[in-house]
Amino acid sequence: MTHYDFAVIGGGPAGSSAARTLARSGASVVLFERKRMPRAKPCGGGVSQRALARLDFPLPPSVIDTDIYGVRTHYGPWTGECRALARVAVLVRRSRFDQFLVEKAEEAGARVVWAEVRGLSSEGGRLAIDSSAGAVTAGGAVICEGARGRVARAVRRPDRPHEQAFCLVAEVPAGDGDAAARPGGLLDIHFGRVGHGYAWVFDHGSHLSVGVGGLCERLREPKEALLRFAADAGVDLAGIPIRGHFVPSGGLRRTVAADRVLLAGDAAGWADPFLGEGIAYAIHSGQIAGETLIDASSRGDLSARGLAAYEARCRVEFGRDLGSALTLARWAYGWPSLFLRRLATEEEVLARFIEIEANRLSYREFLRWLVLRIPRLYLQSVRRRRREGGRPEPVGQRSAGRQA
Repeated sequence: MTHYDFAVIGGGPAGSSAARTLARSGASVVLFERKRMPRAKPCGGGVSQRALARLDFPLPPSVIDTDIYGVRTHYGPWTGECRALARVAVLVRRSRFDQFLVEKAEEAGARVVWAEVRGLSSEGGRLAIDSSAGAVTAGGAVICEGARGRVARAVRRPDRPHEQAFCLVAEVPAGDGDAAARPGGLLDIHFGRVGHGYAWVFDHGSHLSVGVGGLCERLREPKEALLRFAADAGVDLAGIPIRGHFVPSGGLRRTVAADRVLLAGDAAGWADPFLGEGIAYAIHSGQIAGETLIDASSRGDLSARGLAAYEARCRVEFGRDLGSALTLARWAYGWPSLFLRRLATEEEVLARFIEIEANRLSYREFLRWLVLRIPRLYLQSVRRRRREGGRPEPVGQRSAGRQA
């Protein structure tokens, strides 16, 4: 039976990053991916500067569809727009992006096996990995199979409805006639279209990514919500495939390590609970997982206790910030007229917010800046609702769970 120093399960951004990190250390690494690439991946395709800053190589122009310089936000009848001088993100087609990252892992020395992992177990001081291509053994493993993977259940329980979001997305060929209405160079985000989430139109140039996403316990009839939104946006989805995927709500405490095994990316629950962006945290956590396994192996301690440094480091480097993002999500979706309207009407708030995606501001820093302005924002909301003959919007249903 073939033995490797380490195995990585899942070939998305987290898995490719973990495999590249491990292989560059000189270890023998096998990367399992169940679908041969390029393969379709439902996703809006936004890759923030925060994510790009984690890569040790540039993305080639062939992988980038659109450079993003700002955001256009909508809430009810209000629309706000803010453009930055420097790029804040790029849009990619995930089939090309993920394939490129796998190729970079191969370039570093990882062996890619196109097979599904059906299970793993600990046997005689190593891991036995059963895959559709045969069985192998490894000294340790990183599981990066996404939010709903089965193998990760050996480490932690599945997320509950208040701990994960669901997204539906369609890729619509862009016609010449709608060029004037397309949000070129901007992320077009529509709040208030779904419960505890938003809808979007992202302009990739050759196609539009049109989607909706929201917390599972609050998202009712997602397909109908997408069809209504697309119709209102003037986008015809007739004959267009609609694909869905789950996204964990980051900022909650989860088990991410067991003997010889670490979880990274969506499998570990590392994702932005406000916008749902997970690529930056997938890349970052995959790299940390690889470095942790290398260090633990050199010490001869791949037990769960020996791998505890992984969670501790993730919490310091981005986990606490995800906790701040979760607080913002609860505030924004709990008091939408107070917070979401500000993102659609106050350029100062929106300009400050896009600094997060530009990797120039953390959620914690944005939240501290926002807290100082909450009394003024609340009084403005009260006065406005009184003028309109109503009351301030009540708090919406909040998500439970332990915050990181």
